[in-house]
Amino acid sequence: MDNVNREIFTLDIGTRSIIGVVGMMDHKRFRITAQTMVEHDSRAMFDGQIHDIPRVARVVSRVKAELEEKVGHRLGEVAIAAAGRSLRTQRCSAQRQVEENREIEDSLIRGLELSALRQAQDDLDADSDHQESYYCVGHYPVNYFLDDLVVTNLLGHRGRTIGVELIATFLPASVVNGLFAVLRRAELEPVSLTLEPIAAMEVAIPPGMRLLNLALVDIGAGTSDIAITRDGTVVAYGMVPLAGDELTEAIVEGLLVDFDTAEQIKRRLVQPGEIKYTDILGVQQATSPGEVAAVLEPVLDQLAGEVGKVILELNGGQAPKSVVCIGGGVQVPGLTSRIARRLEIAERLVGIRGRDMIQNLDRPTEDDLGGPAGVTVVGIGVLALERAGYSFVNVTVNKEQCRVFNTRTLNVATALGQARFDPLRLIGRNGKDLRFNLNGKDELVLGELSRPAQICVNGARANLQTPVEDGDEIEVVDATNGRDGQALVKNYLLDEWAVRFVVNGREVTAGPVCILNDRVVSPETEIKEGDRLYVQRQQTIGRLAKSQGFDPAACEILVNGSPVDEGYEIGNGDRITLVPLGNGSAVPEPGDGIKVTVNGEPLRLAGDRRHIFIDVLNHLDLNPTELTGPPVMRLNGKRAAYTDVLKDGDDIVISWEAST
Repeated sequence: MDNVNREIFTLDIGTRSIIGVVGMMDHKRFRITAQTMVEHDSRAMFDGQIHDIPRVARVVSRVKAELEEKVGHRLGEVAIAAAGRSLRTQRCSAQRQVEENREIEDSLIRGLELSALRQAQDDLDADSDHQESYYCVGHYPVNYFLDDLVVTNLLGHRGRTIGVELIATFLPASVVNGLFAVLRRAELEPVSLTLEPIAAMEVAIPPGMRLLNLALVDIGAGTSDIAITRDGTVVAYGMVPLAGDELTEAIVEGLLVDFDTAEQIKRRLVQPGEIKYTDILGVQQATSPGEVAAVLEPVLDQLAGEVGKVILELNGGQAPKSVVCIGGGVQVPGLTSRIARRLEIAERLVGIRGRDMIQNLDRPTEDDLGGPAGVTVVGIGVLALERAGYSFVNVTVNKEQCRVFNTRTLNVATALGQARFDPLRLIGRNGKDLRFNLNGKDELVLGELSRPAQICVNGARANLQTPVEDGDEIEVVDATNGRDGQALVKNYLLDEWAVRFVVNGREVTAGPVCILNDRVVSPETEIKEGDRLYVQRQQTIGRLAKSQGFDPAACEILVNGSPVDEGYEIGNGDRITLVPLGNGSAVPEPGDGIKVTVNGEPLRLAGDRRHIFIDVLNHLDLNPTELTGPPVMRLNGKRAAYTDVLKDGDDIVISWEAST
């Protein structure tokens, strides 16, 4: 977006005062065209938070009116920032296994970041004492990992695992709602919302300086916000709930004055000479800056100690190379030197920065707000123009309305992350491959490929990078996992494995014997991971007798004219003749009884009567001493009872294994 000559109205809504600036970007330089500052007429804000919405709204309206008079037109939109006291940061990480030969795509990286953000949101919700709703207002990666090695960018790599470590920033809904309520009363529409330390960092420590390990300290009236830079990025944010108001309150107690008088005394500390004031009894008093400094000394030590402590915590226990101080509260004499002593660095390395140090800034000739208190409001404006800050938009995700921050580059991935959409629903898992052994050789059945999630925005096909605007409807059809590799025994039975022969002039075809993990099974049996399957063509006279329902002891068995016993292996084309001995039974003719399959082997149940399941047990070789528990009986894949009626072609499985 071309932001040249685009005007922006920014507000820094502070605890003690509200600063308004109107400016524009002019050839990569931010030019201030109008500015003003109005102090609160009462303590309507505490520690950077709005307590009295109507009172704060009146001050905002006054700032707006003064600026409108200066620029000569109505101001309807504004960029704002929220105080750091409300900022919650979560350092979070996520790791995910990926297919080793699959190139890492942007969707995988986005899904990984969404997983980390979801974890950060869950951790924040679990830590919230009052179950306050928090919004993720931004995140940035600190490190990416490929097979546990740090990389700058995962895109295009291949590996086994990917990971990310990032910092996510959150604001409570009550803070944002309070800010927006103030703006509505002042007839202003927010176009950008950011965080005060982020805005201050934008101009106080520009990107080129972030290679250094620096600390930014923004000491206002209610809070002291801290940010740490290193290796070209911001690596941590923090906050100290002590600032200028604690110094003012110390003067209130030490000199027995009201809050406003104490505030005026504090500001006089930078000026030489006697300080005159009226105490709460109406008595005129006079003091010196040295006497006031003595009153402030314990609080200054406490504030410097807490700021230094948090800096060290955020910076891994080490002092930064330098500390940049901004904000109205930092101007109290002695504070920066105390911070330096707490960090054990030279006093010259802790400095106060005003607007004169901001690069690419054109400010008024008479810049009344050019000190450290006027830095953050410029950062809000620059951020709003350069990176658009943050604001809320309303979208629906699968028919559910969600309120999310708009980065002006808001896309489906960001919206889903803020809407707490489970990222695992976006990326399917390929089915597992099936590996088993067939007749001594390894076999592989590939799992089915997953089907990715389908995303639509306003009914049109979209992806995670598709831009999203206020009122858009996002629909996500979950990704589908691929089916695991599956196989049945019958899938590996070849036609040439069947044995074809003739019995008493009748053609007979016998299928192979299937042994799965040392157990005879039917062709419909499913093969599992690591199974051992043996398929044998072997067909003997003994098996033939069982399948055809005749007694081999009552017959003379001739194969191709020669007598054989029950162990003879029948070959393709053999001609078998069964000659009854005495009153022995002949081979049943077709239609005499029914033919079923029991545990993969054929069995003929002779006779014209109706056969039931229990009849099969009479034809099995069972040793009662080896059986434990009741049998598991299945008829055509379903549970069977002893009295179930059988019909020709039924498939029967009987085992004494545990039921599954």
